[in-house]
Amino acid sequence: MAGRSFQTRPRFLVYGLRHLIFCICVMAFAEGQVIFLDKQAGGNQRHKKGTGASKGAVIILMLLSAVMIIAVAAFGIAGKNRENDRQVVAASPPSPTVSGAATPPQADQYFTAIVEAVNTESYTMQLCNVENSEVLLLDYSSATDIRDKYGRQIVAGQLDAGDIVKVGCDGQARKAVAVSISDEIWEFVGQTGIGVAENRNIISSGDYRFTYSESLHVLDGTEYIKLKDILRSDTVTLRGIGTEVYVVLLTRGHGYLSFLEYEDYLGGSLLINRQFVSQITEDMSLTLTEGSYRVTVEKDDLSATIEKVVVKRNETTTLDLTPYARVPEPTGQVTFQISPAGALLFVDGENTYYGEPVSLDYGAYEIRVESGGYVAYNGTIHVNSATMTVSVSLPETQGDGSDSESTEGEGEIIGSEEAGDPSNSNTDSNGSGQEDTDSDNTNQGDANQGGSDSDNTSENNNSSDGSYPVDKDHFIIIYSDDEVEVYLDGDYMGVTEDGQAMMEKFIGSFTLELIKGDETKSYIIQVDDDGEDFIFRRYFE
Repeated sequence: MAGRSFQTRPRFLVYGLRHLIFCICVMAFAEGQVIFLDKQAGGNQRHKKGTGASKGAVIILMLLSAVMIIAVAAFGIAGKNRENDRQVVAASPPSPTVSGAATPPQADQYFTAIVEAVNTESYTMQLCNVENSEVLLLDYSSATDIRDKYGRQIVAGQLDAGDIVKVGCDGQARKAVAVSISDEIWEFVGQTGIGVAENRNIISSGDYRFTYSESLHVLDGTEYIKLKDILRSDTVTLRGIGTEVYVVLLTRGHGYLSFLEYEDYLGGSLLINRQFVSQITEDMSLTLTEGSYRVTVEKDDLSATIEKVVVKRNETTTLDLTPYARVPEPTGQVTFQISPAGALLFVDGENTYYGEPVSLDYGAYEIRVESGGYVAYNGTIHVNSATMTVSVSLPETQGDGSDSESTEGEGEIIGSEEAGDPSNSNTDSNGSGQEDTDSDNTNQGDANQGGSDSDNTSENNNSSDGSYPVDKDHFIIIYSDDEVEVYLDGDYMGVTEDGQAMMEKFIGSFTLELIKGDETKSYIIQVDDDGEDFIFRRYFE
């Protein structure tokens, strides 16, 4: 309308101006005629006095001028009216009539609700009315007016479970007409230490106290949980209106940490992120906030640190301490065959029962065998294999009844070591306790533990073609520090990664070398065909 009136005013002015100019011209013409007639009348008066023709002509001309002015004015007004009529017609076109057009839905119900779910495939919204806890399933379409809390239009897929919205719907058609995130809600983000008084329906956060009703929604993502599932260490977001909380969203939950093969650490200390947590007990399980932790276990001289242990929400993480268990010293089962029967055996000065194999850690031991009426035997054995046999035969004393202690022992040891290293298998075996350098001097106590063949070495485990027997179903597993080179009888077997190295299970006795930088550690290992993995642990630190 403003545009049309702006265009009409210039046209009206043009008409008026045009009419005014025309009238002025007519009046000027009439005035000129009057002057002209007056001059003629004056001249005639000089010739003939009392003539009245000029006055009559003037009167006629003036009447004609007045008629012309009125006609022109009427014409201008008529033209203006026709222009106004044309403008009115242009500004009021007839309204088109569309037959069968659908009437858009109109909202007849308004309420505040909690979004429970939005299905973008079926175009439905599941909403919970906070006033009466009634759950409604409403259809929506592209015509539904959906807005965020700032009033900007969004699509239904941008609504999340737990949003509090104002809803206008067509109750009869069960259609959502308008949905907007409520501008009345408050939101507390990142809250911990939440307190719940279920008997009074109160949730506390710091100095704030809120009530809740049956409409309360407690969500872990899109999953519904209970208030009691939230610990004080968990992190949540609270949403509500006024003094009532309607939504509790779990944003950082908790998981559980348990331990496997922890026996060597029982009674020790458990540290999480360098802070003491508790003593280590049987079947211990810790509840921890989800995240990554540095875990340290300690007991006496045994200690292990795992730099990254990840605890996931609502899951149990099991920490296997097998690679960090105490490494037992290798032991050998030594069978003693002693003659005469009933003789006494002393190992490192301790009277030892030898009716069954004696378990001895790898290393050297001083042994003494004595019996009344027989020459005592003193010697040294080297335990360096899983099983070995030592035979001692004591000679009778001479008939003069001299003290056996004053005579060098003439006992004979027939070693029957099933697996051993020749470099460590010689046994000192003379009565004076001196090292026997002559393996053929049986009068001074022959001590060949490698068997009757003095060349019995680890190579005797080889088959006729020089290869080692292999248990293809099991492995040799070496636990050590990272990046330790592993050699077996001088052959390079690989390097430890993540604290371990795995190789084929060769059967026999081997020299194992672990090399880390300039430091080398050597061990004699006996790998038996026992149907199990062979596990060996040695650490440099």
